Amino acid sequence: MLLRLLFILSLCSVYGFGQTITIFGDVVDAEGDPAFNVSYYFKKHPEKKFKTDRDGKFSIQYKVGEDDSLIFKSVAFDPYQLYISKKLEKKAQRNDDSLYFRIAMPDRSLNLIEIKPNTPDTICGFIEFSIEDFELLDNGWMILLTYEKTLKKGAVLRLFDENLNELDRHYVAGDAIELKKDFRDNIHLICEERVYLVYLQDNEVRCGLENRDYYFKYVAPILDTIGPNLYFSNYSEIYPAFDYYEFNRDDSVYNVLLKVEDTLMMELYRSEYKYVDVRTKLWAHQKQIETGIDKEIWVGATVFTNSIYYQPLYAPLFKTEEDIILVFDHYKNKLFRYKPTEGFIDSTRISYHLDQRRSGWEQPLLQDEKQGHVYAMFLKGGYTYLSEIDQQNGHVRKSFKLFYKYVEKIRIIDGYVYYIYRPFESIQKKYVYREKLS
Repeated sequence: MLLRLLFILSLCSVYGFGQTITIFGDVVDAEGDPAFNVSYYFKKHPEKKFKTDRDGKFSIQYKVGEDDSLIFKSVAFDPYQLYISKKLEKKAQRNDDSLYFRIAMPDRSLNLIEIKPNTPDTICGFIEFSIEDFELLDNGWMILLTYEKTLKKGAVLRLFDENLNELDRHYVAGDAIELKKDFRDNIHLICEERVYLVYLQDNEVRCGLENRDYYFKYVAPILDTIGPNLYFSNYSEIYPAFDYYEFNRDDSVYNVLLKVEDTLMMELYRSEYKYVDVRTKLWAHQKQIETGIDKEIWVGATVFTNSIYYQPLYAPLFKTEEDIILVFDHYKNKLFRYKPTEGFIDSTRISYHLDQRRSGWEQPLLQDEKQGHVYAMFLKGGYTYLSEIDQQNGHVRKSFKLFYKYVEKIRIIDGYVYYIYRPFESIQKKYVYREKLS
C-alpha cells in the first residue's frame, strides 16, 4: 500500500493534476508556404475548433494524460493527425511545457475523387472518312476537318447541319494540320505552309487564303478582349520567358501585364554557351553583333532547346464571364486574377501541377467555351480525368473520368466534353463523342 502511494505521488510530481502544455507551430503546404485558415482541434473535443492565422501559425493547450490526437483539416488538403504520446509529454516538460511542430499538409490534388462517367453519345461518325478536327457553330451546325486515307494528301472540310445532313464540302490544297479559333471566334485552317480563313457563304463552306506571317504575328498571339483592351503575349517556344500585355485600342497604350519565367530553365538555357565548341561561340558572337541579341540566347535557342532538358513554357491566360483575366503561372505556382479597372485584385496558390509524375497532369488547361469554367486534365492508365479548378482558391474539385482511353481533341462546351476517338485495333473511323460533365 505504501509503495502504491509513493508511485502515485511520483506521478503527481512529474505531471501534476490538470497540468497543461502548449502545442504550437506552423502549418505549411507542400512547398513550405503558410497554409492559412486550416482548422485544428483535438479528436476527443471536435466541438472546440480553431483556425491557423494568415501566417499558418497555430497554438493550443493540451491537458497532460488525455491520450489524444490533434487533427488538422482543410478543403485544400488531406487531413493530418498528430498523436500526442507520453514521450512527447515528457519532452514538453523539458522544454518549458511547450512543443513546437511544423505540419506539412498533404496535397489533395493528387488524390482526386472520381466521378463515374455515363456512356458517351456519338455526335457524328461515318464509315467513309475519319474526323481529324471539328468546330461547333452557334446554330448547331458543324465544320469537320476530315480525310479518307491520310490527312496530308486528302483533307476535306465538310459542313453538316444539326441533323447530320452534309451541306457542303471543300477540298483542301496543302497539308492540313488543324482548325483554330481566334479571339473573334473566326475559324482558321492551319496547313504546313498556308493559313486559310474558313467561313460560310450561302450555306456553303469557303476558304480564303491569308498571309501566314501576318496571322502568326498579329492574330494568333491575341488571346482575348475586354472592351477596348486586347490581351496578348510575346511567347516564343524557344525562350523560357515571355510577357503578357494589355493594349488599349482607344489610346494605343501598351501595359506589361505579367512576366512569366522559368528561372531554373533560364539559368540552364544561358549556361549552355559555356559548353559549346569555339566555332559555335564565334557564330553566336557574330549574331550578337548583327542583331543585338545576347550570344547566350542564340546558343540557348539553337542548342539547348534541342536537348531533353528543355520544356517550352506553359502559363495560359483565360477570360471569365465576369471580365476577369486569369493567368495560371505554373512557375510561380500562382493563379493571378486581374481586372482592367482595378489591376491585379488577388492571387492564390496552385499545386495540381507540382507532382506531375504522380498525378498524371497533362497540358493544356481547358476552358468551357460557354460557362467559362477552367479544367485541369490528368492522364492515368490511358484514361483522361477532368477536374474543375476553383478560381477563388486554386483548388481542384471532383474529377470526371472520360469513358474511353486515349481520346483526342478534347473540347468543353456548355457543361459537355467533346472529343475524337477511335477504338484501338478497330476498323472504325474516328468519330466525335460527347459526355456530360457532372
